[in-house]
Amino acid sequence: MVSIDVSRLMGLERCELVLQSGLSYDGIRRVRICATKREGRFEFSDGGGAVAAAGVDPERLDFPNRIAIEEYAVNVSRQGVVWLPGFARSEQQWLAKLPGLVAAGSLALYEALLELGE
Repeated sequence: MVSIDVSRLMGLERCELVLQSGLSYDGIRRVRICATKREGRFEFSDGGGAVAAAGVDPERLDFPNRIAIEEYAVNVSRQGVVWLPGFARSEQQWLAKLPGLVAAGSLALYEALLELGE
């Protein structure tokens, strides 16, 4: 699983950043993670990247609530956005794992969406 440096987020009270996961959906389109921090609360999401890369209409699909990634799981919104919350009081090592989990979940959703289209 990919570990992404979140140290830039730790010293800031509020921020929005796009993190590079080092993964791609199809060898071209990169899996990017949107990181938001507000009042000690983080949210990491793919911003709907898997749905966009698969070229599907999110309003025509029912997405699972969660996708299992190893012994963890990521959340999926009704619009197909893969996301996880985090908290500043968490260990930095755990927070660094969250964007990688979201990236892996986004890739898994993308692959599942491609299978639906076949």
